[in-house]
Amino acid sequence: MTKRLSNEVETELAKRGVWLVKVPRYLSELWEANEGNVVGKLKIGEQVKFHVQQGLQQPTRPNEGPSSSKSSVSEIPTEYSFLLHDIKNQTMTVLSEDKKGLDSDMNVKTGKLAIEGRIVKKAECRPPATLKYLKMKQEHIVKNTQPKKQVKLLEKAAVKFKPVSIHPEDLARQKAKKEGAKTYRADRDVLRGALFNAFEKHSYYRLHDLQQLTQQPISYVKDVLQEIAVYNPSPPHKSLWSLKPEYCNYKVNSSSSA
Repeated sequence: MTKRLSNEVETELAKRGVWLVKVPRYLSELWEANEGNVVGKLKIGEQVKFHVQQGLQQPTRPNEGPSSSKSSVSEIPTEYSFLLHDIKNQTMTVLSEDKKGLDSDMNVKTGKLAIEGRIVKKAECRPPATLKYLKMKQEHIVKNTQPKKQVKLLEKAAVKFKPVSIHPEDLARQKAKKEGAKTYRADRDVLRGALFNAFEKHSYYRLHDLQQLTQQPISYVKDVLQEIAVYNPSPPHKSLWSLKPEYCNYKVNSSSSA
């Protein structure tokens, strides 16, 4: 549900008399394309006549370029007659909504409401019954019956994107992963010293953590660990490695673990 900006409705023009006019679609499209400008002149006498303003900006219809739009609009009649009807047993008003200033809330809030007037006359805007007008209507009907999407035969396929089995980003990632796996093997004594330094900080380690600390192949780290450490298969230090008793030259802190 949309939220009301306020409960007030402007009624200053509520008593102004307005006409409700039914016009052909092409004429309403012409008016919408020239919103805010003079679209014609209305002459009220014994008969009500409407004359279209010359030089108006022409609307562009779907599936029509500017040239086709100009050629069809040039055939629009410039003079129309109004057939008037009185309003009986009905009360109708024109209600407008101003959404200026709502910005991002335009779709969730109701703008300022105002009554622009009451309808006193109904009118039908009728074009002249000429052969030129009938020809224009026939062309409009033919264009409206044409499908919006058409199949075109191309002599050469225009492929803008060619599918690939692997993208360059994925290829670079796999290459970096392979290069990272080929870690240079340090001297066995150097690795053993690095492991001793690690166990001086913590008493228990996972194999993966020692491999990250030493940046050596995990199989190589495990091989050296089996010489200086033992694997704990049961709680409280399950799946962790600790130094063998003969290498423990410090008091083991059971609370320190990684």
